[in-house]
Amino acid sequence: MAEAYLEIVLLRCPKCGNLIVEPSWLADLEQDIQCAKCGKFFNSLRHQLSRKLLKLVIEENEIKKVDFA
Repeated sequence: MAEAYLEIVLLRCPKCGNLIVEPSWLADLEQDIQCAKCGKFFNSLRHQLSRKLLKLVIEENEIKKVDFA
């Protein structure tokens, strides 16, 4: 059994309120994100709601389980 980690960030579109999850490294680059619901572009760093670190359990080269780390 192996483990891998991925930090994610929860964003909220400032126009329509749509929730979006992206890798945290993308948000840290202050990239503009386009909302899939309304099409508005917005700054990912300024519209973060929360961050979580995910632990992925890997068995036989497949993701078998995902937990909060």
